[in-house]
Amino acid sequence: MKQLYIFFLIFSILLVAVMLWPGFLINPGPLSQQHEALRGQCLSCHTPFFGTPSSKCGSCHTTEEIGLKGASGQELAAGPDSTIALLHMELTAMACIACHTDHNLPGKGAFVAHIDHGALTAERQENCKACHAPDMPKDVFHRQTGEGCGQCHDTNRWEHVTFDHEKWMLTDLGRSGNCIGCHEPDRPDDLLHMDAGDACMDCHMTTAWKPVNFDHDQWFRFDRSHPARCSACHDNPKDYRQYTCYGCHEHSRRDIAREHREEGIREFSNCVECHRNSNEDDAEHLWRKKSGASSYSD
Repeated sequence: MKQLYIFFLIFSILLVAVMLWPGFLINPGPLSQQHEALRGQCLSCHTPFFGTPSSKCGSCHTTEEIGLKGASGQELAAGPDSTIALLHMELTAMACIACHTDHNLPGKGAFVAHIDHGALTAERQENCKACHAPDMPKDVFHRQTGEGCGQCHDTNRWEHVTFDHEKWMLTDLGRSGNCIGCHEPDRPDDLLHMDAGDACMDCHMTTAWKPVNFDHDQWFRFDRSHPARCSACHDNPKDYRQYTCYGCHEHSRRDIAREHREEGIREFSNCVECHRNSNEDDAEHLWRKKSGASSYSD
């Protein structure tokens, strides 16, 4: 009895919801701007229990006018030889909703959800530029690759390419080691990278941009308790030549000055010039080598 009661309660709630908010429960989202005049006229595009047949679309968009006229009959600038007109003539056997949707897409432009490239003619499948010429990058690399888009890209999505740097290195531009020729827009503008010049391969690999192989030991060795975030020492991300040790070491500048002057050290603003790690003996050795002194002052 209890289960029957719960069933009727849920059924009643759903029935009331359908009666009060039918659009909210059935409508998958707002219409595009082009179809705004059809708001609430669901049967203009949909057949109950049979979805959206292409014949419904064809009542406004005839095959002969696709790419030539808009839904309201206005002439489009594309023309009969345009890519969009020719493409639709090739796909007349496909259902319109195989590529198009009219709900839940951002923007107010063309509402294309997905294109089945396998349905295109073999000639068009081999000629990406026939449709994508306006989107093709103009950098040196893409100009050299010509029309071999499929070597890196696939039809599922444009990004996440499978670029093979090893093959690229066999070309003239690749042998030059000029990473900046392709990656200039992605190059960080901090002074660390500016000082590095074009020697990207000193730190980066072609298999992945991160993690990098930066040899920090040439400046300061991370030992004992020193491993830390970059920002702990470098508080200016635009200039990594600036650093501070006071983020971790609770020394006052007055005490540091006094201790160094007691040892006869007058220049102590650049800590890592002598302190290249946490070993104080190494710091003494570096100071003696730099100053020519035989030992610390007594």
